Amino acid sequence: MPTLFTVGHYRVVVYLNDHRPAHVHIAGNGYAIVALGNSPEHVRLIEKDGITANDLRRVVAEIIDRHEECLAGWRKIHGN
Repeated sequence: MPTLFTVGHYRVVVYLNDHRPAHVHIAGNGYAIVALGNSPEHVRLIEKDGITANDLRRVVAEIIDRHEECLAGWRKIHGN
């Protein structure tokens, strides 16, 4: 599971053996799955457990800011 970047003690990762739609996992104290969509405006939460709302907002904001990097990481592993 390649780590794209970290935000505090959370890692934003893409699993090697994963499924569509394009998404990233937030791993740390709790976890979440965030769909990337085709643009930053289409980023959405799919699932979460054990991550505080404040931490989730902070990490998702970084995913939105780095949307192209996240999508490129997904495509490098899984293609378009």
